[in-house]
Amino acid sequence: MIVSRVPSGLPGLDSFIQGGIPVNSTIALRAEPSNPTECFQQQFIVEGLRMGAPAIYCCTNRPVGNVIRSLQHQGFDVTRHVMSDQLVFLDCYSVAKETFAIGIDQAIQKKILHVEQMDEEGMLQEGLAEAVDRLSTLKGLRSVCESVPATLKGSSAVDVMRWGRKAFGELRAFDTVTLHTFPIGVRDELFSLMVEDFDAVIDISIDRNADRMKYYLSIQKMRLTEVPVKTFELETEGNILTLKTVQKIT
Repeated sequence: MIVSRVPSGLPGLDSFIQGGIPVNSTIALRAEPSNPTECFQQQFIVEGLRMGAPAIYCCTNRPVGNVIRSLQHQGFDVTRHVMSDQLVFLDCYSVAKETFAIGIDQAIQKKILHVEQMDEEGMLQEGLAEAVDRLSTLKGLRSVCESVPATLKGSSAVDVMRWGRKAFGELRAFDTVTLHTFPIGVRDELFSLMVEDFDAVIDISIDRNADRMKYYLSIQKMRLTEVPVKTFELETEGNILTLKTVQKIT
């Protein structure tokens, strides 16, 4: 079967997954908060934008200003893509609207969408709908949804973990690839209940026993793809995350 695929944005990875990620995929990226995790998310978005595909970045666990500054440190022209409505930031993190993007150019601030109540599922869906309406095209859309906090009022743990997945699910009709992040090692028993909801599961782990911390990537599954039974060491060069070596057979 011939499967349409898109680049992952992670140098060295696509050659191991038959050329890229299958379109219309939802990916669970399980990882501790770390620079490699952030780089993976950002490079995934940037790769799509470079190909002319639109992008939505949903911030739930850190200020949107941090994401923008990190993208700028990678040398990415955030302003151009935000002002042309190719990249839309959905801020679900900030409590106060006035503080959600301190230190960011005011022109960009005005383009950021703000979800005022994180414990209201409908507000995320409304914010996402507004983000979709703003984009000039949805073809090839890439989206990132950071792990949804466990502090949502009145929601069970399972509901919290399914929340972001549900909100972005209807975008699959546009060849969308969505990357959801989940904290690795937290609520593993609950994640196992919803793992079938995802077309791919990628883990980024940390080895703290070496002279310096080392980061590794492994692919647990990927739809319509022969998954390599290997763990890859990661490294960052010039603010770009790459696959360094094949570390071991898993």
